[in-house]
Amino acid sequence: MYAFPLTIGIVVSLATKVAANCCVPSQFQASIDTLESLSSVRDKRFIRLTVSYDAKFKKTAVHAIAETEEDQYDQINDFEAQKTYSWSRGICHVQPLGPFTPACIPADAKLVRKSFLGVSPNTWNLKTYLLQSSSDLQYFGTIGDNCIPVELLKTSTKIPQPDGQYMWMFYNVTMGIKDRSVFTPPKFCSQKGNVKRNAGSRSLFQQPFHIFGK
Repeated sequence: MYAFPLTIGIVVSLATKVAANCCVPSQFQASIDTLESLSSVRDKRFIRLTVSYDAKFKKTAVHAIAETEEDQYDQINDFEAQKTYSWSRGICHVQPLGPFTPACIPADAKLVRKSFLGVSPNTWNLKTYLLQSSSDLQYFGTIGDNCIPVELLKTSTKIPQPDGQYMWMFYNVTMGIKDRSVFTPPKFCSQKGNVKRNAGSRSLFQQPFHIFGK
């Protein structure tokens, strides 16, 4: 398990380099504290996610706890079945799902920072990559050769920023999937009256982050 209760970093390099293609661990579970700031309305939302990621069997699962009930949800992406299940407050949305894309750092990303996490002698090397598109900038921090995620910051390139900002902080990262039932949709997602097909908004885990898919 990787946890970072105390974070101290010293920048040892700010040279910009093209990143080597590195993918996050093929199976891991993590907690993520997310902060969403919508600049246009000065609204801020704090959401805590429990995430399960399985590239071997092409599945992801998210459980979201939020300050308001309307922001709480659960979601399972089953890429083999090409379906996504998202449910909240007794209603399940079933939508078609495209092909699976591994969570990898794109070849055109730039390595913009080398630092470390922790306190000596218990430290981990930290690398931060810049991912840029026409609509946003993303800074993705990882540790280790297998790119264990620790932080992700997305900001709009537009001024002012109508799309807002997103920040993810990863902790309690564990390798493997402890309980595979996290990838099983609840029974009411197959019961008439509780299911809405091809409906519903995209969850936070489906926001346009280049790292974690579409």
